[in-house]
Amino acid sequence: MMKGWLNPTSTPEKLLMDYAATRNQKYITLLVAQLNLPLYHFLLSLSDKELAEDVLQTTWLKVMKIAGKDYSHTNVKNWLFTIARNTLIDELRIQQKWQWQELHDEAITALPFYQREAFIFQQEGFTVIEICQLTNESFETVKSRLRYARNNLRTLLGTRS
Repeated sequence: MMKGWLNPTSTPEKLLMDYAATRNQKYITLLVAQLNLPLYHFLLSLSDKELAEDVLQTTWLKVMKIAGKDYSHTNVKNWLFTIARNTLIDELRIQQKWQWQELHDEAITALPFYQREAFIFQQEGFTVIEICQLTNESFETVKSRLRYARNNLRTLLGTRS
């Protein structure tokens, strides 16, 4: 086995640092293998399939273009989700679908964008503090968005708790 090529213990931080240092595509390929699916699910939960795929591709292109600084003190997963989030928001603004709401089969799509975003981040396993960092919002704002999201989901689903 080639040293480091199929090493499942390679962290996203190490892979990004190795890519930044060498520009060897194998490191980006391994990073994509680790984080592409969670990024896609996040984007899909905030948009439609076509937009999620486009934004995901743009996100990885941005990563390849800007990867070049010291990432030793960066949580790469948070960094990638931030890039994906900002890219999605930019694209929604371009398409004039910002704050776009349409009722689908799932109640979560009926939530306002910021509530849906915070709720989905939490479902992806991010803590409130990490969501604050990803969205550049205060702790109280994120807590409030999560509370409103839960309350709105209860109302939309007709449940109480």
